[in-house]
Order: sequence, then structure tokens, then C-alpha cells
Amino acid sequence: MVLMGTAIALAPAVVSPVSASAFGPLPACVYDDVLTPRREYKDWAKSLLDTRLKLGKRYAPPRLVPVTDSGIRGEGRVRPLVIDDLRALRLAARAADHPIEVVSAYRSFAKQKTVFEYWVDKFGYEAAIKTSARPGHSEHQLGTTLDFTAKGGRDPWLSDDWGATRTGTWMRKNAWKFGFVMSYPKGEKKHTCYSYEPWHFRYFGRDRAARIHESGLTTRQWLWRHGYGVGT
Repeated sequence: MVLMGTAIALAPAVVSPVSASAFGPLPACVYDDVLTPRREYKDWAKSLLDTRLKLGKRYAPPRLVPVTDSGIRGEGRVRPLVIDDLRALRLAARAADHPIEVVSAYRSFAKQKTVFEYWVDKFGYEAAIKTSARPGHSEHQLGTTLDFTAKGGRDPWLSDDWGATRTGTWMRKNAWKFGFVMSYPKGEKKHTCYSYEPWHFRYFGRDRAARIHESGLTTRQWLWRHGYGVGT
């Protein structure tokens, strides 16, 4: 966490949203290509990515492991630090009779370029940028972000509203308890810069995920208010 101003000496505790106002209001959702300030591999929980801030082409977390190491069905790789909580999430979802699987995990810069171009070809550029991140801007490149669906179900984006399904509802209410936060909740495009994606969850670890959940903020708002979107 980066602290700024004279408040350091007076309040050594964790920065609150109020004291974080020193970083200014949340920027508008503009399209640009600015390297995010927190872009070291160790900054995985602090890297703010949106339509303006991005990772570089060569950003590729080392030692990625298959999501199946957690016992979950699906394809893709994640950082090893995600596996234990992904396993716990899988077991909890199964116990609640809402089994889940993974449809997408880590994506390289090159892979995201292919994904984005697919949506451009399908719907046109102006529609694609509202729902798909340009290469470098995707949270999937961090190696800590996953797209989920119901076990045996179709791709969640093919549903009218996967978040309203039994599995989607359970994930929205419970995934944060295991460290996974929905990045693009419903009705928050002004703050997230992207359309509603109830299947897209970014791993922050249980403690940080609980703080984000309790704040009532989107992940983009929370990261900005804690200074992770500005340079040192």
C-alpha cells in the first residue's frame, strides 16, 4: 500500500476510503494505454487495470499451474497461491448443490488480443470495448482471475443473466468469503468501465476480499481509493 501526505505520522493504520480522498476522485472511463503503477508480479492484489491502465506485453506470471490442481473441472492456469482457496470454493459450492467449473483463467497479452479481435469481428469495435478488455487491460493477465460457470453448463455469457441463475446467485453471495470478488457487478459500469459480468471473479485473498466486500465498493473503486492507481 502507498500512503501519501502528512497523515502517515498521525494514522499509521490501514488507509480508509476517507483518508484516501487525497488520491482524488475515481477517474472517468477513458480509453488509453498507460502502464499501471503497481505492475510487479508481487503486486497481483494491487494492480489496477481498467480501460486506461494496463500491463505490458511481457507480463506473464511465473509458475502458473492448472486450475484442475484444485480439483475443479475446466481449463486454464492460475498462480499457485490461488489453488487452496479455489479448492475451498469448489467444495463449498458443491456442498450447497451449486457445483462450479472454470471456463477461462490466465490469458497472455497475445491471447487477449485474439479474444478482443474475435468480439470486434463479431459485434464491431464500439460494442466490443464495452464488454471485452483490450490486450494489456485484462485482469486475466494477472493470473488470479477466473470466469466460472455451473458444472456441465454452457458458457455463462450465453445466458440472459448468469448472475440470476441459482449458481450465479450463490457465487455472488459467497465467492468473496473464499477470496474471490466479482469485478464487474450489475449497475456499476460507471465505476467499473465494463458491462456486467457475473461470471468474472478476481482473487484477492480472503482478508482483502472481505474488506472490499464490506466497503460496498467495486474493486476498481477500492483499489483507486487505496492509492493503487497512482504513481509513487
